[in-house]
Amino acid sequence: METKNVIIFFGKKSILNRIIASIFYSLFVFLLYKFFISDISFFELKSHKKQRSIVFGILIPLIIAIKFSISASHHFNFEEMKYRTFYFIGPFGYGFWKNFKKLDRVSTFLNQRDECEVNIWDVRKNKYKIAAFDEIDNAVIYGRDLATQLNVKFKERK
Repeated sequence: METKNVIIFFGKKSILNRIIASIFYSLFVFLLYKFFISDISFFELKSHKKQRSIVFGILIPLIIAIKFSISASHHFNFEEMKYRTFYFIGPFGYGFWKNFKKLDRVSTFLNQRDECEVNIWDVRKNKYKIAAFDEIDNAVIYGRDLATQLNVKFKERK
């Protein structure tokens, strides 16, 4: 079995999330524009409360927009035994590689849609869905190969 790199992509955000994010990004750009074309200088404001309210008033829409538009995927590099959660917004993203010597097991599980999932579990009980199969036997074979490659135990569950 040649599994060097596995990327688990959770898909794009829903259209509703994208619409909400675009509204808040637009509000952020509008408030930033209004701030720079206004006659009031930020540093001439006497009150620190006014300065903070202006900064928070501009940053809150940006934070909400990022919340609605950020997505994540999991990258496994089995050759170097590394893992990362890659967070991205459109073409921009970041993620840091970590060693995953702390993996606990590989398991199979029959979900509600009668698909057999192959999951990797770490010692903190985080589950990462690797694949889903229609046939239980195919999932068991894939899970056993993956467990031997990762040197972890394999549990078959139904």
